[in-house]
Amino acid sequence: MSLPSSPSSAGAPSEPDAPSLPFLVGFDGSVRSLAAARWAAREAVSAGAALRLLHVGRAWPTIQPISPEFQPVLGASERAAEGVLSALAEELRALHPGLAVETATAEGGPAGELPRAAAHARLLVVGAGGHNHHVPLLGSTALHVAGRSEIPVVLVREPAPAAERGQRGVVVGVDPAGDYEAVLGFGYAWAAAHGLPLRAVHAGPEPSQSLEAAVAKVSAAYPEVATECVSRPGDPAHVLVDESATADLLVVGRRHHRPLHGMGPTDHAVAHYARGPVALIPHG
Repeated sequence: MSLPSSPSSAGAPSEPDAPSLPFLVGFDGSVRSLAAARWAAREAVSAGAALRLLHVGRAWPTIQPISPEFQPVLGASERAAEGVLSALAEELRALHPGLAVETATAEGGPAGELPRAAAHARLLVVGAGGHNHHVPLLGSTALHVAGRSEIPVVLVREPAPAAERGQRGVVVGVDPAGDYEAVLGFGYAWAAAHGLPLRAVHAGPEPSQSLEAAVAKVSAAYPEVATECVSRPGDPAHVLVDESATADLLVVGRRHHRPLHGMGPTDHAVAHYARGPVALIPHG
């Protein structure tokens, strides 16, 4: 899978370097982060990329020197994290022979450290909970990371049954009046790599008269991908959450530098309530 690079911005990798960069997974030992790591491993194999597992622990306050009696506790905590990461890396290598997996730990808050580490990655993958369209499933850390990352972020929920995986297709939310090419480009690259169809969806009070023309600008580079263009009436967030129920991946755009966690109302709602993996693509 050759993922398009996100638009250039401070801290983002330059386009020529992007294909050689790893997929980065934020791992905290939870079930949701384990699902994210396993999803990212499969995608890294497809993309020919390495995988980097990063555990971030909160730094100990250093207003004054750490008392000697606490130093063994901190050391044991770090060793425990390294042990869990090492075991997970071995599992993923066994599942995917030939996959290069590296591990790292960092001190600090995940909300700050993960976007910082993503400056040296091609894709950032984090866990986002299970499937419940009535309850928000994204914690504040994952929300901040998704809204501030300079590279594409995938929020992974509990995996679909194996019988359904890779059989449903890619859904891309498209606003023909906006900056849609990076979003569609990511969706088409992912669909082409997996042999899946792509469904371009516009939602709003009126049908889009320019959706097909907008999609054609990108789809020409992917003639092997079967494409369907759909305009649906209704609130974009509600429509896209509904579409996510039948998608292997939902792809939406996210503008840089928005005030509320770096996200607008539509991508904010989709990140919380989508029923499958969501890719948030920074643009603008």
